[in-house]
Amino acid sequence: MKRRDFLHNISHLAAGSFMLPSFANDLNFLDNNSLLSNTIDEGKILLLIKLNGGNDGLNTLIPLDQYANLTQVRPHVILPENRIIDLGTNDLGLHPELSNFKSLFDEDRMKIIQNVGYSNPDFSHFRAMDVWESGSTSNQYVTSGWLGRYLEDQHPNYPTGYPTNNYPHPLSVEMRRNSLLMTGVNSFTSFVVNEPENFYEIINEFDNNYDTSSNFGVKLDYMQMVAKQSNVYGEILRDIYMNSETQIPYGNSNLDRQFDIVNRLIHGGLNTRIYMLELEGFDTHDRQVDTSDNTQGAHAILLRQLNDSIGKFMQNMDAIGRSDDVLLMTYSEFGRTIVSNGSYGTDHGTAAPLFIFGNKIDPTIAGHNPRIPQNAVWQDNLDAEFDFKQIYSSIINQWLSKGPETEQNVLFKSYDQLSIIDSQYIDSDGDGVSDDQDLCNTTAAGAIVDLNGCAIFTLPAENFNIQTNGVSCVGTHNGRINISVVNTNHVYRIAVPETSNNYVLNSGNQHQVQIDGLGIGTYSLNVSVEGEPNYLQTFEIGITEPASFVAKTAVNQKRKSLSVSASGSDLYLVELNGESKIYDKESFDLKLVPGYNRIEISTPQDCQGKHTEEIFISEQIKHFPNPVDDVLNLVIPGKDTSTFVEVYDRSGALLKTEKKSIPFSRIVKVNTVDLSKEIYIVKVKGNTVDQTFKIQKR
Repeated sequence: MKRRDFLHNISHLAAGSFMLPSFANDLNFLDNNSLLSNTIDEGKILLLIKLNGGNDGLNTLIPLDQYANLTQVRPHVILPENRIIDLGTNDLGLHPELSNFKSLFDEDRMKIIQNVGYSNPDFSHFRAMDVWESGSTSNQYVTSGWLGRYLEDQHPNYPTGYPTNNYPHPLSVEMRRNSLLMTGVNSFTSFVVNEPENFYEIINEFDNNYDTSSNFGVKLDYMQMVAKQSNVYGEILRDIYMNSETQIPYGNSNLDRQFDIVNRLIHGGLNTRIYMLELEGFDTHDRQVDTSDNTQGAHAILLRQLNDSIGKFMQNMDAIGRSDDVLLMTYSEFGRTIVSNGSYGTDHGTAAPLFIFGNKIDPTIAGHNPRIPQNAVWQDNLDAEFDFKQIYSSIINQWLSKGPETEQNVLFKSYDQLSIIDSQYIDSDGDGVSDDQDLCNTTAAGAIVDLNGCAIFTLPAENFNIQTNGVSCVGTHNGRINISVVNTNHVYRIAVPETSNNYVLNSGNQHQVQIDGLGIGTYSLNVSVEGEPNYLQTFEIGITEPASFVAKTAVNQKRKSLSVSASGSDLYLVELNGESKIYDKESFDLKLVPGYNRIEISTPQDCQGKHTEEIFISEQIKHFPNPVDDVLNLVIPGKDTSTFVEVYDRSGALLKTEKKSIPFSRIVKVNTVDLSKEIYIVKVKGNTVDQTFKIQKR
């Protein structure tokens, strides 16, 4: 068994043991096939590796059946035949530094597409790269990139409002700098990463309101929005990167560093779907090879870096179980000339091979070995067998899971596709069922499907509003469940097997029903819909014995309040001095009145009992002078019109009692002339007063 198949089967076997038991209740996982369905969950990832400068395809992938002619026309750079890595098929060999490419090819995890280019090629680095990254033709001048347009096609409002709940992570990430590739028609669609551990806020947080009726205000508002978005994304990437690690260490090349960052972001849980990496230095006009050893030199160093980085990346993806999710593609602005030059290098050429890596690829080699004329001259070049936009088209339709409409929006026309992805993994309608198993291959976006890819009737869980008191007193049956629905276009039938009762929700009862008389236990609500024989939704509701009801109180006489701390229920019914109120929290304060206050606290469950309390709140009396000579003055606030004043000696013997009228001034005078020099206890009591204090007679 190929390593690719082994890894794929093992990963799906492990996933199946978790997913299959809940299949009937949760089918949403079938709707995550699109590359950009969200950035909440793990999903498919596309990585592009730019080989900047124009890679020499004839020294990367060597047509061994043309070796004799190659020796004639490129003597300065030709590789020794005995050092070339033989692929063992199609008379093709790899540069000696591409041993990992050979391993991945043997594992059916590398696809070779030969002779990729375009009509009327341009030999300027800048213009040629613009053509490749814009996804245009040589006579079109387009200022946006094909992946930027793809992202805007899927997210027409981007960047306004992003990040969102479904897209908390960047849509795409570029290493080192922005490129035309990720530039949309309206905005940049990527987040640029250099050193994630050094991310910081690029601006202090602010929120200005700009006048968007002017172009100047629109630009300022846009700049503020992008800066805020960068702050959010930067913090997310930094945290994910710093809390992640690489299982299999990379080397020290710049490309290794880029792959290490991407590796840690993926492993750490970043669900960005598109990454772009870059390897520079392929413009090898001279010193492409070492003059003493053609297997060494500038080109060999670059291919070694590419080989090592991709090999380590695939090993790391295997280690974390994500190699099924990744697709890598190399691209370069052009190839090199057939004929080598006298500086041990090659010049700007046309077509070259393109490499795609992943567990789900169709590993067959696309295209024919290039034909090398024996008498080739400097002006001769390789013919393009495949337009590079055919590869883009194939990726859009086979990996990004988007159809002809998206292809037209992104590439401006349709192209003949190549088989990039193994047919068992292609899902044209994005419903999670591969085309070779899909009996309904035009399912509408967002539809829930069965194992044959055909839409099934379903209703969202939030369609059902289920409320219950959740409890029943011991020895009684006062549990209750209320059910209503949002979508009233159907007739619903509810079976409760524990009670052997059935209920109907229709227009006759406004699509709502109450199930009462329930004792302690668990009840299953099996909901079906008339006319939909395959639909069944089950809810399980528990009715339990209520918890013990406890209420603790604390009186604050000065503030005239009562603090209540209760437990045992979600609702508390309070009656205070004849007035009722309901509280849905466990701690609350009650305002008391001067005089007697009667408090009764209970819950909706009678069996939990009641807390009853009577509290007297006294108005606060002031008295003076103290010590007193003849007359003691009492200041009595409130509304009482009279009060009783009692005087006791220190032994507690009652010496005198007087009923006093309270004048408008609220000052009551008590004559103490008849008292000897001693300490006395004075008690003042009325409807809203009950206070005791000491005085000294002198």
